[in-house]
Formats: sequence, C-alpha cells, structure tokens
Amino acid sequence: MKQVNARLDIIEKIKTEYNATGAIHIDSEDIKLNKDGKDALYKSAETLAERLGMHSHSLQQHLYNNIYYIEPAGPLVVAISLPEQKIEMFAQMPQSMWSFKLNNRFVN
Repeated sequence: MKQVNARLDIIEKIKTEYNATGAIHIDSEDIKLNKDGKDALYKSAETLAERLGMHSHSLQQHLYNNIYYIEPAGPLVVAISLPEQKIEMFAQMPQSMWSFKLNNRFVN
C-alpha cells in the first residue's frame, strides 16, 4: 500500500511539473530500452550512487521501477525519488531510446 501511495504522489508531481493530464507507471518488464537508453540509465545510476554513497545496482533497479509515461502523448520520465536523501527529480528519456508495452501493444 505504501508503494501505491508513493506512486500516486509521484504521478501528481509529474502532472504538475509537466502540466500533463496524467501519467502512467510503466512496469520494468514492459520497457524496452535500446543501447543508448540502457547506457544513459546505467550512467545516471552510477553517478548518483557515487554521490550518495550507495550501490549503483540497487539505484539502477530503483530507476527501472520508477518510469512513467506522460499523457496524452508525452515523453517517458524517470522519477528519482529518494526521500531519505531529500532528493526528488525527474529526467526525460528521448523517444529514440525507448518503447514500452501498453494495453498489449508497444508504444513508440
């Protein structure tokens, strides 16, 4: 239940930040990142983990589990929400780096 509430909070913040009508959480198994997308996510996790003194693998999993699609036809956004470190930010992924499954079909 705590995870659901956290996602709802993140969705509301994304809607405000991007002036969007909605945001959909995308399950990590439904996301396809090309090599550039994987490299960008890995490097982001590695850099952030180094600055926070965390393990990059656990942070990388956190990033994969916090990807949202901005409605109606917006970008994919990675929510970096680490309340214990007082960090909250959003990073857009260029459309050339990703596709994901939504309602049994791939988008983008």
